[in-house]
Amino acid sequence: MKFITRIALVFGALGLITLFFSMLYAVKTAQDSLDSEIQNALRQHHRTAANLYINRLDLLDAYLQSAAANRVFTSIASGTTSLDSANDDIAYMFQDSALGNNIDVLFITDASGQLLFDASLPLYDINPMLGQLRSPVHYTHRWLIEHTEPLTVILKAAPLFDPASLRLRGYLYIGLAIGQNRTLLNDIAKLADADVIKIGLGNQELIRQTELDYSGAASYAQPFGVVEQKDNVYLKTRPLDIASNRDDVWIELGLSADQFPPVAKTYQRTFFALSAGFILLFAFATWLVHLNHNRSISNLLQYIANTRQGTRAAPFKTGGIYEHNQVGLAMQRMVYELNIAANVFESAQGMLVTDGATRVLKVNEAFTRMTGYRQEDIAGSLMSLIETDRHDEDINQIIEQSLDSTGSWQGEAWGQRKNGEYYLQWMHITAVLSDDGDTVQNFVVTIIDTTERKAAEQRIEQLAFYDQLTDLPNRRMLMDRLTRALAAATSSEQYGALLYIDLDDFKTLNDTRGHDTGDLFLQQVAERLVGCIRHTDTVARIGGDEFIILLESLSANVSKATDFAGTLATTVLEAFRQPFFMPNLEHFSTLSIGITLFSNHSHSVDELLKQADLAMYQAKDAGKNTARFFTPDMQARVLEHLAMANEIRTAIKEQQFEVFLQPQVDVDHTIVGAESLLRWHHPSRGLLPPTEVIQVAEETGLINPLGNWVLERSCEILAGWAKDPVLSQLTLSVNISARQLHQPDFVAEVVRIVQHTRAPAARLKLELTESMLLEDVQDTIAKMHRLRLQGIGFSLDDFGTGYSSLSYLKQLPLDQLKIDRTFVNDLTTNPDDSDIARTIISLASSLSINAIAEGVETAEQARLLKQFGCQAYQGYYFGHPVPLVKFERSVKAAYQPG
Repeated sequence: MKFITRIALVFGALGLITLFFSMLYAVKTAQDSLDSEIQNALRQHHRTAANLYINRLDLLDAYLQSAAANRVFTSIASGTTSLDSANDDIAYMFQDSALGNNIDVLFITDASGQLLFDASLPLYDINPMLGQLRSPVHYTHRWLIEHTEPLTVILKAAPLFDPASLRLRGYLYIGLAIGQNRTLLNDIAKLADADVIKIGLGNQELIRQTELDYSGAASYAQPFGVVEQKDNVYLKTRPLDIASNRDDVWIELGLSADQFPPVAKTYQRTFFALSAGFILLFAFATWLVHLNHNRSISNLLQYIANTRQGTRAAPFKTGGIYEHNQVGLAMQRMVYELNIAANVFESAQGMLVTDGATRVLKVNEAFTRMTGYRQEDIAGSLMSLIETDRHDEDINQIIEQSLDSTGSWQGEAWGQRKNGEYYLQWMHITAVLSDDGDTVQNFVVTIIDTTERKAAEQRIEQLAFYDQLTDLPNRRMLMDRLTRALAAATSSEQYGALLYIDLDDFKTLNDTRGHDTGDLFLQQVAERLVGCIRHTDTVARIGGDEFIILLESLSANVSKATDFAGTLATTVLEAFRQPFFMPNLEHFSTLSIGITLFSNHSHSVDELLKQADLAMYQAKDAGKNTARFFTPDMQARVLEHLAMANEIRTAIKEQQFEVFLQPQVDVDHTIVGAESLLRWHHPSRGLLPPTEVIQVAEETGLINPLGNWVLERSCEILAGWAKDPVLSQLTLSVNISARQLHQPDFVAEVVRIVQHTRAPAARLKLELTESMLLEDVQDTIAKMHRLRLQGIGFSLDDFGTGYSSLSYLKQLPLDQLKIDRTFVNDLTTNPDDSDIARTIISLASSLSINAIAEGVETAEQARLLKQFGCQAYQGYYFGHPVPLVKFERSVKAAYQPG
């Protein structure tokens, strides 16, 4: 037998052995894959179960926050509602509704923790648990697990505030029973698709659900997360991370082993089939190799002979033996590789070759273009190309140590061009060893100029993390630093602080002096703020004229931390007492500061920013140029404000508002018109005046749809009056808010409503206040004239309380001046008010405008106003605001003969 044949047989046997061990490996891999599949299936089922609990708690939390504002619960806590009637209503709501399937425990305590009301399902007795409840405050920030026999419940509370006085009246508790709720366990079984489910606390099993003939108990000593097999069931126990105060609550899920059939038998049959096929194929291949061996070796010998004779043009003819082909093709590639090596050396990257002593032997053209040095210009060793003085450490020693230990080095180093310019270069040095591997014959060095790339990276970082105007950290970097500050405060247990700064009246400077001056001012503000802080603190600009100061590691004592933050705020306020100097301008500015403290992760980054922002607005409301600390009361007022806004939205949608009419009379006390006044039929508080609505509607933007509704309803009333001979001569006044007036489409919207309702425009009178004229007077005058062309009239309300300019008053197309009630109230007792009323009436007469007095409540007031020449009156003396039907009835009754 020839050598090649013997080699083939040897390798054939090795191949068979390899197949055997490969099959063993495949079996092991398949078993590992099966174990991983079981592990992943149980992990996914655990995640599904945990998500069901989390989603259920999110639903309860959403209801808890909304229910805390419900006046029924607040009334129970205040003791103003009969518990008997409330018990029936609320118990029915939670026991017979879809929400009752989610809430297991619901009860109310007063502020001291005494139970006032229990609407829990009959299945859950909370009395044993009440004795061990902690302070209600513990339950208002997170879910807590309370365990008593036989009830285990996840509990959370919300404070109940008296809406009128904002006093704390009690707490509303909502809970989910995790150890007794069989319905919830059935839901988990359906969603998680598990065959065995158990919920436990410590070493105590609370509840289980199984679809198998399974009776085993869990091995609680086993680490969480390990899969075990018991009673033909794969089991896995994990903590149920749904509350922050207990880490021994667990859930165990099991899957039937029948779902995962073993794989060993399948692979065994496959192995025998492959082995038989391999032996047959190998015998045939060995025979072919034996036949082709002689021909292949002949081709190789012939090519070697031709190469020795210098015949290199003819390509090598491959044969049937791979090893022989390799030798021939390797010889053929040798020349090609030498040419390629020469081309690579002349690549776009700088390259040079040194001897074993790092003396430069050869450089390429790219190196010369990069540095200006030619091969004959370079003296000394490779290390002379590195500027050691510009490095903080001995770079040459680092390179030499790396070459000695690994035979290569790569990194950044400073170099100097031939013209003296320094540049940053990326160097890759590789040692070329001798054949015995003991001696370094050469070093091959690749050099890339990274100066421009470094500058670009720095520019990108500057654009991404810093404000381009002030060079302060921007919002993105602030959020990152604040996140790290929260983590540091948690570990060090020291307080930090956040100061939210807003410049007062910056818009005025920007609008009057231009954006260039505004930008220069903001740069000086940034410099002044940086000068007030420690080097460890952060000043960031988060947009416009808003800045944030982040203070870290103040103190572990909250009082000292508060004092430090307050002192810094005072320092900043004092610093801004000095003027800012800009070209042709000496500018004084103030600022408002909101402060909040933090010490751990109890509040998120966004929550801290909202707290500081809320405190800043409190500082503005306090008169600006001051600082305010965040308090929970602020949050409570905001929540109440939001609740009122939501109620107003619902009221608009459900048409809970109504227009009342208050009569306006002439000097003969004959009704000549009315004023539309908004009333709200609140479902729980009864009939409310507009004072309960207008401020919230103004602040939330709801005043626009609300005001449009009042205007449209008033126009509908006018359209109805136009068909009645008695009512058709009446005018109707409608109050317009400042936000409505300054809407760009205000004129078009009023015209649309008038045309849509077919109301007589000449009978419609829009009432404006003096304060509206202070903002964009020319735009207001233009809008009034455009509406005047449509026949719509105007009345200036609350005249005498503002700062109207008489020059602007002459330009306004007014039909009426309304004397404010503050001058009418003391008309008979205060000579000053009497003189003011007389003056307003005289002014109106000189401008050919009618005067009407509001708030007339006595006959003496009416007599004096008539004596002063007042043409119209409105007030309780002539009639209270009444519904439309009652008003129309009184008008028609006045016109009846006799």
